Amino acid sequence: MSEQKTYEMLWDCKFCGAKKNLGKTHRHCPNCGAAQDPSWRYYPSDEEKVAVEDHQFVGADVICPACSTPNSAAANNCMQCGAPLASGQRAKTLEAQIKAEGQVFQVDDLQARLRQQNDAAVGQAPQAQQAKTGSIPWLPVVIGVIALLISGGVIFALTYTRSTNVYVTGHEWSREIRVEQYMSVADSAWCDSMPADAYSVSRTREQRGSEQVPDGQDCRTQRTDNGDGTFREQQVCETRYRSEPVYDDMCRYNVDRWVYSRSVTADGVSVNDRIEWPDTNISRACSSLGCEREEERGETYTLQLRGSGDTAYECPVEFDVWQATGIEDAFTLSVGITGDPRCDSLTRAG
Repeated sequence: MSEQKTYEMLWDCKFCGAKKNLGKTHRHCPNCGAAQDPSWRYYPSDEEKVAVEDHQFVGADVICPACSTPNSAAANNCMQCGAPLASGQRAKTLEAQIKAEGQVFQVDDLQARLRQQNDAAVGQAPQAQQAKTGSIPWLPVVIGVIALLISGGVIFALTYTRSTNVYVTGHEWSREIRVEQYMSVADSAWCDSMPADAYSVSRTREQRGSEQVPDGQDCRTQRTDNGDGTFREQQVCETRYRSEPVYDDMCRYNVDRWVYSRSVTADGVSVNDRIEWPDTNISRACSSLGCEREEERGETYTLQLRGSGDTAYECPVEFDVWQATGIEDAFTLSVGITGDPRCDSLTRAG
């Protein structure tokens, strides 16, 4: 960040119309003597700016609560009327101005800014009147009501259940064993994270990511209102970056691993079945390529149910419940709005 310089703001007299008075030098209008109004200050163009030598910034001006004259923040009493400044308000400051390299600052359009402020103030009046008379903006209200109805309907659909009487019409059971096989698997990884037991390795150079590399600077000039009739101007530079690819070694290889190969199942439809695990035909344990092993076992026991209107349901249950339940045994069951059974609610009747 470069050294900052201080320049005078400009202001126009609202009483006699004298233009481009200096914000620090002319605390009163040189033409009619009226006190400067800080809200009528504006930035000059590059050609019109006047430098302030050895400026000591003590803060934004304090507006006299008695005569509205702007005073230095270091003052205790108004230089115009002598009134105490303890309750005075700080002068409002303008937004900073920024220009890119090669551009120039144009003079600030005070009248356009004042018109915009007045329009904004007038625009608030209809809203205040609307609130006072009780007028309601119906469109947002209608949209809000529709959104509430939709969200309420979704919640209702997700949570609504009804209880129904059901009886058992049948049983189903199934058992599954997942089988893995020890085999050579093709895989790839960055070479620095390749497994130690990899073999048949080939390497290629590939992009692994990118990095941000400095690529010069983007500079701009910024003006900041000090609030005391002056503004400071300085050049602000930020480092510009470009993205550069980062390359690394990608390894493709083979590695021996246990992987899922097949599933073996057994099932039936009666509590009187001989419930057994299926035969995987794995005769012995081994660890060479082509060997198989049992990996995971799972079992499911399901009750077939029928309710009012001849509606059919299925619910998985624990083995002891499944085994102890007979055909035509009665239960109660909660059912969702779409007819889906909530099997965790299944309760024996009576």
